[in-house]
Amino acid sequence: MLFKKRLNEKQLLEQLQVGNEEAFFQLYRDNYTTVRNYIMRNNGRPEDAEDLLQEAIVVVWENIRKPGFELSSKISTFLFAIVKRMWMKKLNKNMRISYDDAKVEAAVESYQPDFVNEKLSISQELLNQLDERCKEILTLFYFIDMDTQAIATKMGLANSDVVKSKKYQCFKKLQTIFLDNYTKSDFLE
Repeated sequence: MLFKKRLNEKQLLEQLQVGNEEAFFQLYRDNYTTVRNYIMRNNGRPEDAEDLLQEAIVVVWENIRKPGFELSSKISTFLFAIVKRMWMKKLNKNMRISYDDAKVEAAVESYQPDFVNEKLSISQELLNQLDERCKEILTLFYFIDMDTQAIATKMGLANSDVVKSKKYQCFKKLQTIFLDNYTKSDFLE
């Protein structure tokens, strides 16, 4: 059923509540440009805008069907608030797992803890005795402050539990290397 004229705000809300397909199309058409412009200005792509708008319309529909729901703004304002919140959530999630690989590599290669001069070279030497995988896991976790899920994603590991296990194993290797080469007296003055 195609509407011969555009629905006003009240009619649109009523038609959305009953699930009228044309009302959803009108809501999509009326808000696509605004949503696309917002997403594009905030590091997104047109495809992101399309997906997000569709998801947000579903959220609007679910909310307006709830008993006692009262809309205190225009539908488009409510929809846009949902879009913004969803996009910020997505960006924050991506920020947690995205990073500059060059920065990580530089940190792995040049990590220098805050020890005094001679102890600096000792810690660097110990870290360099680890295999590359262990060196990377420990650097990402302890010095880049990545969470275990982000490390799993970057390194192609199954999940954060695998990272925790590997991190433990790598730390134990580092501890063994340290204890094989140094005693307490080497560090106590």
